[in-house]
Amino acid sequence: MSTLACRCSYRLLNVLTKRICLKTTRITNSPLSFHRIADIRSFATTAKMESKTPYIGTSKRGLSKEIEIPVPWGILAGKTFGDWTKPAVLCLHGWLDNCNSFDKLIPLLPQDKFYVCVDLPGHGLSSHISLGMFYTLFFYVACVERIVNHFKWKKFSFLSHSLGGNISGMYSGTYPDKVDKLIIIDVIGVFPLDGKLAAENLRSSIESYLKHEDKLSTAAPRYTYEKAKERLLGANKSLDDHSADILMERGTTRHEDGLYTYRRDFRHNYRNPVFTTPEVAMHLLRNITASTQHIMASKGRVQTSVAARSENVARLFDCFTSVKKREYVVVEGDHHLHMVNAEEVAKQISPFLNEDVPIFTTSVETSK
Repeated sequence: MSTLACRCSYRLLNVLTKRICLKTTRITNSPLSFHRIADIRSFATTAKMESKTPYIGTSKRGLSKEIEIPVPWGILAGKTFGDWTKPAVLCLHGWLDNCNSFDKLIPLLPQDKFYVCVDLPGHGLSSHISLGMFYTLFFYVACVERIVNHFKWKKFSFLSHSLGGNISGMYSGTYPDKVDKLIIIDVIGVFPLDGKLAAENLRSSIESYLKHEDKLSTAAPRYTYEKAKERLLGANKSLDDHSADILMERGTTRHEDGLYTYRRDFRHNYRNPVFTTPEVAMHLLRNITASTQHIMASKGRVQTSVAARSENVARLFDCFTSVKKREYVVVEGDHHLHMVNAEEVAKQISPFLNEDVPIFTTSVETSK
């Protein structure tokens, strides 16, 4: 099956109605139903236990190097690929995934770059935030700036998927002078909500977080590897079997009894207490100056909205008015296309990364 690449102006997106008929599965938008996660106070101990899965991680195979970036609530864990003196590309994964999300894609991309893949807070091997804190997109943007300061980057590029794409879009609009290239997979780069939902969202978030603190004494459920994987695949229809193994390697802890728990923070299932309104989102997008490439899944939510001539989606895409270059590419697949169809995604990203000569920066080498 071949890739359908549609390179078009964002101004024409609202007329892109051609139906793409492909054999693929449908993504669900429901959150992972994993019940309660491990006591946050014991996470630092359980996360150190090895997760033995059929997939062997890239660092264990010598393809990447593990890193830990100190933050006030613990660490941001991750791994790097390539020479740290080369131009930097920060890779941000999606909601409830981890930085293994890019394991199949990065080896297929230009090797004259320094790829830094980070587990977002409360994902993978990164620390959960402290009690009393909230996960928000604004918090994630601040985390990116911590990473930038850690490596002392003056200029860098983004490779981002889903939640990571919305974080990278917001950061690029907040710090436009620091981002050279912005690659966003299967989202727009912002996630606005109607301001009328503010009170409801805030109340729901506060109540959920407080109830969570009352349940910390409840032990996290344990599963066999097969059952844990089955639950992951059931909640993410866009993953295939091998992709699930890849995420499980970094996203689970294996205990002495041979059973597994999930490492991600259950609080990610709650609503964000604050969000951007459409007006704020459009302002951020207009402020982006980086060369921007959108890689959209043919069966993804955004492309479906584009094909349906959604005015709200078209209006957001039309806000990329200050970027050096714009590219919109539709690739065969569903939401996790960068894992399931990595070869075709790499064919689109590689030329974009190689265009022009990015500003040379030196990173600060770190190791675990």
